[in-house]
Amino acid sequence: MASAKLIKKKKRRVNLRGFVTCFFVFALLVFGMSRIFLKNYNYSLSVRASEAEQKVIELKKSVSTLENEINKLEDRDRVMAVAAKKGIKTNQDQVVMLEDEDKK
Repeated sequence: MASAKLIKKKKRRVNLRGFVTCFFVFALLVFGMSRIFLKNYNYSLSVRASEAEQKVIELKKSVSTLENEINKLEDRDRVMAVAAKKGIKTNQDQVVMLEDEDKK
């Protein structure tokens, strides 16, 4: 009679070298992916910063233009010319100067 051979299954043991190798590969993958992500994110932030800088420059130009226009509009000679066209005259006789109580 033929005798049956018993086959013993070997238990797989995870050795330290395999674990360290897998961990190292995983760490390299995470590092590579995070590096790519951060590079792209940094680029998008720099684009947004340059757009905001351009907008600030445009707003500063418009502010200076508006300040110049305000200075032209509040010029005394211009105001007096517009008042004269409307028939308004200055009357210096009715101006009364009051002393400040703080100066007494």
